[in-house]
Amino acid sequence: MCFLSEQEILKLLALCTGLSRPLFRATLYWALLLVLYCNGLRFGEALRLRLCEVDTRSGVLFVDAFKGRSRWVAFHWPLCRELDRNLAARAKFAPSGPDTRLFVGLNRRTLPAKTAWETLCGLFKRAGLIPAQGRIGPRPYDLRHAFALCRLNRWYSQGVDLHVRLPWLSAYMGHVDIVGTEAYLNATPELLSLAGNRLRHRYRKTVSEDGNS
Repeated sequence: MCFLSEQEILKLLALCTGLSRPLFRATLYWALLLVLYCNGLRFGEALRLRLCEVDTRSGVLFVDAFKGRSRWVAFHWPLCRELDRNLAARAKFAPSGPDTRLFVGLNRRTLPAKTAWETLCGLFKRAGLIPAQGRIGPRPYDLRHAFALCRLNRWYSQGVDLHVRLPWLSAYMGHVDIVGTEAYLNATPELLSLAGNRLRHRYRKTVSEDGNS
């Protein structure tokens, strides 16, 4: 797995605006990238989302079981706004109904996995994240990895007890147990820096307490 930074995600989003044909394509992939990165969904889970499973008023998605567990996935209001923008553009392009897919391609019914995968990989190449040839560099499923590491970094920087919070992350990502989540939690320079800062803080506190005793 490869780590995608927040700056790289922003670069990918900016490149989405260049997907001009058809007009709906830019909004489509902007929303897909955000759903994958902000919610940590599996690639297939995102593509199978139906309109009845997306509630932008409450800020929640229902992810039906495929691998792991069916689950409700909450998200913040900025993503609600972006999904509403996608839905408005989608309504002009494809039929809408409770059981129709959130993400649709040229056939106006589904977004084929191969098409979505190749388009995202094309964005990665344009962003300079992977070479024109070969298999080196991040792939679309690394957006899920980036979500997990971003959440872990935030918790670590906030000083929360990771042993308590990791089961939350596991449930949110739809893993049957925490073992499945651990594969996403590789150390990154940012995480190692946060760990070092926490260790230095604890060391100074211990020295101060020993000196006052």
